Amino acid sequence: MNKPKATLFSDAELLAALELHEQSIPKTAKYLTAEGRGRVTVQLLRQWIARFDHAELGESYDRTKELLRVRNTQAENSKLRRDAKALAAAVGTKEAVIDALTQVVADFPERPPVDYRAFYGAQAGTPITVELLLSDLQIGKLSQSYNTDIARRRLFEYARMALFQIEQKAAAGYRIEKIVLGLLGDIIESDKKHENSAKATDSSTSEQLFDALSSIFEFVIEPLARLGIPMEVVGIVGNHDWDGHGMNSFEPGKSMFSWPLYKSMELLTARCGYANVQWVIPEGTYAIVDFYGQKAIYEHGYGTSNTEASLKRHKVNRAEQEQTYITYLRVGDKHTVTSYNAGQLVVNGAFFGAGPGGGEYSEIAGYASVPGQWMGFHVKRTKPGMLTLYDSTVIQLGGVTA
Repeated sequence: MNKPKATLFSDAELLAALELHEQSIPKTAKYLTAEGRGRVTVQLLRQWIARFDHAELGESYDRTKELLRVRNTQAENSKLRRDAKALAAAVGTKEAVIDALTQVVADFPERPPVDYRAFYGAQAGTPITVELLLSDLQIGKLSQSYNTDIARRRLFEYARMALFQIEQKAAAGYRIEKIVLGLLGDIIESDKKHENSAKATDSSTSEQLFDALSSIFEFVIEPLARLGIPMEVVGIVGNHDWDGHGMNSFEPGKSMFSWPLYKSMELLTARCGYANVQWVIPEGTYAIVDFYGQKAIYEHGYGTSNTEASLKRHKVNRAEQEQTYITYLRVGDKHTVTSYNAGQLVVNGAFFGAGPGGGEYSEIAGYASVPGQWMGFHVKRTKPGMLTLYDSTVIQLGGVTA
């Protein structure tokens, strides 16, 4: 059996600890940590025991593992997780999820009036619109350098750096009049996406949906909303945002898991009193965003390749469908931040990278991407031939580890 080099315990010790704690992974991880050889997280322990043959662990572990996959660990999380459990109990079908969530939100205790953060940027000067792309978190994905905890930490860093960039522009004399946040899909990993996906995830699909909902709202949407600046959030579906292969062929935006995820965040945004935040959640695969008269297509990009010719052809196809001129195309899916033709064609990056070893899909395929997300800034142009996009940056996330 090939074990990770970081294994701190022998096979016999791991099996004995699991048996002692009746195959409970959280209890076993806590017990092993108490041994003093190093911190053993639930994710790390799952990595270690995933390499055991089923015969070594026995049938009792198989049953326990299945139970752990479907159990929602409510006691370890906040009030929102308890609300999510109430929602799950109320929902019997996909069609009922929005009604059920509406009831859960309606039952929240009254919050005090929203105390918007005072924004001390310039109140005069050149108006500017901030464009933020957020995609390919694939929360739940498990590799030697990525898991749900790291995804949450990187979301926090992503928003911190976005706020820093906004403050920098305001300090330079620009007036921030709008923020556009594009959620371009692959928000979760899904534990049933492929035949062996469960082995490469640290949580079930239902847990991934909750972790995405709570983390994106807490670490990204709410901090940006509290600036009090008008904000548009665009929620696009990705091919990983459900348990099937590829994309659903009919109304994927509405029929895949991203729909209740985005709709839940929309309801939370409204319930928390952020009237400055508006949501756009298409039932199909893409949406059109306007930057001072220059239009952008937002979609996941599944089925395109990361070349200028492919992306340009795709943009032209969308323009013909919509019978309008499209200036910009924004996609994710390819896991590598890429920009063509002065930012007209942008491929957003991923929250995880691909390193050496060939231990998971991206590495097996030969990718060597840097974890990062794209951010741009638009101003109104009066001269023909000028793009509204005048500046951009990449928020690098690879330095944020466990």
